[in-house]
Formats: sequence, C-alpha cells, structure tokens
Amino acid sequence: MKNLLALTIKHITPPEKNPLFLAIMAAIMALLLPACSLTPDYQAPTIETPPWRALPQTEGRALDNAALDNTENGIANDIRPEWWTDFGSDELNQLIKRALANNQDLQAALHRIEQARETRTIVNASRLPTAGIGTGLRTGTTQATNITDQRKNGIPDFTVDAGIAYEVDLFGRNRANTESASSALLGSQYAHDALALIVMSDVANTYFEVLNRQSQLRIAKQKQQIATQLLQVIQARFQTGSRTQLDISQQEQNVAESNATVTALEQALETTQNALAVLVGEPAQTFRLQAQDFSELNVPKIAALQPAELLERRPDIKSIEARLQAANADIGAARAAFYPSLNIGANLLLAINPSATALPIAGSLFAPIFQGGRLQANLNRVTAKQKELVANYRQTVLIAFKEAENALTTAQKTTTRQTQLQQASDNAYQTYQIAKKQHDLGVADLQTVLTSQQAWLTASDTLERASLARLAASVALFKAMGGGWQE
Repeated sequence: MKNLLALTIKHITPPEKNPLFLAIMAAIMALLLPACSLTPDYQAPTIETPPWRALPQTEGRALDNAALDNTENGIANDIRPEWWTDFGSDELNQLIKRALANNQDLQAALHRIEQARETRTIVNASRLPTAGIGTGLRTGTTQATNITDQRKNGIPDFTVDAGIAYEVDLFGRNRANTESASSALLGSQYAHDALALIVMSDVANTYFEVLNRQSQLRIAKQKQQIATQLLQVIQARFQTGSRTQLDISQQEQNVAESNATVTALEQALETTQNALAVLVGEPAQTFRLQAQDFSELNVPKIAALQPAELLERRPDIKSIEARLQAANADIGAARAAFYPSLNIGANLLLAINPSATALPIAGSLFAPIFQGGRLQANLNRVTAKQKELVANYRQTVLIAFKEAENALTTAQKTTTRQTQLQQASDNAYQTYQIAKKQHDLGVADLQTVLTSQQAWLTASDTLERASLARLAASVALFKAMGGGWQE
C-alpha cells in the first residue's frame, strides 16, 4: 500500500510542469500581447467648401427667398427626416410609407447589409481562438507506467481529442481585416439610406406628375370641347359666306390636334401611374390612386445647409467615405502580410487508459521569404484601390455640391416663374370674362368668347406645368440637402 501511494504521488505533475497549465498560460499571454498596427492613420480627403453661389451671403444661412427658409438671425431650421409631410398630402405620406416597406431595390439593399454584417462576423472570428473536438477508438498495446495500466494493457481505448488554436495578431493583420469589414458594413448601411432618399424623392416626383397629368388632361378636354364649338361656329358662318373653306380646314386641324393631345395625356397618365406602382412595390394591375387636386398641395420652404455641413448630412457621401476607410484598413492588412505570423495550439487527448492521455502544445512562427511578388502586388493593388476611392469621394462631393447649387437656383427661379405665369393666367382669365360680358351685351360674337377662353386654358396649362416644376424643385432641394438624414 505504501509503495502504491508513493507511485501515485510520483505521477502527480507540478502546476508549472503541467501541460494544461502551460497551454492556458500561453493562450492568456497571447491574448494579452499587444499587437502592432501597420494601418495608416485615416484622414478624410481635403475638400474646399465655398459658399453657395445661388444664395445671398450673409452670416450663417440666411435665405432671403420665397422658396427657401428665411429664418431669424440667418439660422435655418434643420430639414425634418419626414420632409415629404411638408407637402400636406396624406396620400403621398402613405405612398412613401409603402415604398419604404415594399420597394424591391430597398429590399435588395437590406440583404446587402445582411451580407456585409455576416462577412464582418466571419472576418472577426480570425481574432478569436478556435476549438474543436473529436472522438476515436484505438486498439493495440501501450507501455504500462503503473499497476492500473498493467491491468488494462491490450484493451481497446475510447479517446476524446480536444484542440484549441490561436493566431497571435502580432502586426495587426486580423484587426485591420476586421476594421475593413466593419467599415464596409457601415458603407452598405449608408448606401441603403442614400437609396431610400432616392426612392422617396422619386415617389414624390412621380406622384406630383400624376396629379399634374390629371390636371392637364382636364384642361385638354375643355380645350377639345372649345375647338369643336369653334368649328361649328365657323361652319355656320361659312353657310352665310362670312368664312371660307380654308377657315374650316384650319379649325378641323385644331380639333384633330386637340383630340390627339387628349389621347397622349391619357397614355402619359397611365404610364406614370404604372411607374409609381413599381416604386411603391405593388403590381401595376391593382395599383390605384385617390389623386387629390393638384392645387391643394403645399410648397414648403426649405432650409439650406452650408457646404461643409453637407458632407456629414448626405448618406451617399458617408457611404463612399466608409468604403475609403475600409480601403485604408486593407492597406494595413496588406502591409502586415509581409511580417511573420505566430500560431499557438494545444491538443488534449483524453482516454479510458490514463497512459494514453496527453496534452501536446505547439507553436509555429511563419515568416514569408519568397512569395513570387504576390505580397507586393497585393499591397500595390489595395493602395491603388484606396487612391481610386479618394478620387471617387471627391467626385461624389463635387456632384453633391452641383446638385445643391442647381437645386437652390431652380427653387428660386421656378418660384419667380410661377409668379409671373400666375399673372399671365389671371390676365387671360380677365380677358375671357370681358369677352363673355361683351357677348352678353351683343358687342362680341361667340367666336371671340371661345377664343379668349381657349387662351385662358392654355395659360392655365402653362401655369400647372410651372407649379409641377416648383414642386419638383422642392423635392430636388430636399434630396440635395440630404433629406434630413443624420448619422
């Protein structure tokens, strides 16, 4: 008994020599070992942000124009995220809500975000230890080391093999890859928001176009009736000899053109409604609109951001910047590939037979010596990609500035033009009313009345087109200013 106890004590391994203890300590040291980073410090490309040319320049963001937000002390209120509600259309509000939920381009963008998120998870896993387990059955003879083993010698062994491995991120390659994947995920989220802004703008513009088509069609049908009435008047006067066949032919041409205009507008109305159905994500066959009166819409005043603010408030700019940050991290990963990598692993083999139990620990240091130019070519590639994205970023900003400048100019000019055309329409209506009164008094004939009415309807149609242009300018300005988007 004393000898057996001594033999057992002899085989108890001190902690500092225990393989399991050493493996755990090695893993802890590896996790705590600080890694070097070869990723260059990110700096956003320098961009000049001169003031808007289309705006009178005073302190802050003073916008002294009927189309823009003229606020006290030159400070304009931020655009609300639900900017489309400023047009005062419940139907438009519902259409945009349905588009955000059902538009298939937006659904695809959401799935791209999901892909980017899972990619980040995959990449981030390289920074964590990996572990696995397996089982097996061994037969044969083992060398006995104690009395118990002597009794089990030659008996089949059931084994469990557990392993753990970890790559020490000495030069930050794995961390750089994770940073790149995280930036790519952020970029895909920004891209979705930028696409959502485009979809919302397209829904608003298309809805306004539908309303305008309906208004144009109503006016065209009135003009069609007037053209037919004028033809009847001319034919009656031809019978009395006061009109010629030429007059009849010319008016018949006008009637035919009026009929063609009505047909074209009916077609345009249908195709525009179908386009709106696609934006909303619904079949064109079942899509229907209540379609309120065009004149019931509000024309909101819009706050313009300063150019420097625009860089942080447009999701398309933020998206390309996130891609640029990802490329910057890729450079760090490509640089780290030139340096050695350290891998630490431990396997624990558990068996029914204690003599078969083992815990080997291994560490490997791999340093690339000859790679046939692959590493340098990869570094050159990601560096060129980063430079490409710098150019793309600057181009995106320039386009954003152009869109904002154009939208500001258009918002102001369409407002002025609408005011001028409103005056022309009022004058045409006044002329029509005078002709009616003169006809009632027997001073003017029916042809004069119908002609003046036709002129008034033409002026009204032109005014409706100008109103549509003003609404579209408002949408363009909302979109150019980021649509109230905030990170």
